Amino acid sequence: MNFILICLGGSLGALSRFYLSSIIEKQEYIEIPLGIMAVNILGCFFLGLFYNLINSDLERILNPFLFIGFLGAFTTFSAFSKESLELINNGYILSAFFYVSISVFACLGSTWLGMALMRGN
Repeated sequence: MNFILICLGGSLGALSRFYLSSIIEKQEYIEIPLGIMAVNILGCFFLGLFYNLINSDLERILNPFLFIGFLGAFTTFSAFSKESLELINNGYILSAFFYVSISVFACLGSTWLGMALMRGN
């Protein structure tokens, strides 16, 4: 059952990300990809909004469908934000700092490296 909920949520999340970000898209006078930024912010907001609704009854459906499936496909930034805040809330400030820093810079660096390697071919 979890696979079905994850697949259904993931499909809806990916389609929602595509359509919402393409509606908002990058404005000609602003060089920031506003569509993806809006999706990331909205996905994080929804994760925060629904996070405290998890109880034993709803967790079986919300976790696979909404958190893993929909929000996971809508934006992985929501999971990153949740994990970062959980580290901070549990008192692991230094770990949160390293997690955020390494994640952002390593991902940017890895993307740059992959693009640079493919430019050479």
